[in-house]
Amino acid sequence: MPIPNDYRSIVAALIEKTQKSELDWFLDSLHTSVKVDESKFSIWSGNDERNDEPFVAFGLSNAKQAFGGQFMTKMIDSWYVDETDPDYASVYELYRAAQRYANGVPTLLMHLANRLNEGKEPDHE
Repeated sequence: MPIPNDYRSIVAALIEKTQKSELDWFLDSLHTSVKVDESKFSIWSGNDERNDEPFVAFGLSNAKQAFGGQFMTKMIDSWYVDETDPDYASVYELYRAAQRYANGVPTLLMHLANRLNEGKEPDHE
């Protein structure tokens, strides 16, 4: 079943902001997540235990200040798409991009490229 339209626009916006390095994705124990104000958007993937079909799932949590000033989050909504779903490609794209940014891949690649190009003459055409 396709994801609801409101999530479709959120997924598109998250992809765009992630590609521009405007979001601070992080890894927690089970998910790759990003906080925006008092909301936390988490995304994860796996395989269905019944038919081994790949899926990507995401959830929305809200942050509430608990006793002692700590913030606690509670997942208030979630959705999943499997490989046959028309929205799978975009949600999987977001998952992969979030994973890359949470693991620091773009920064590592930039440092690697800079190191490899040290002392190299610029190309002249």
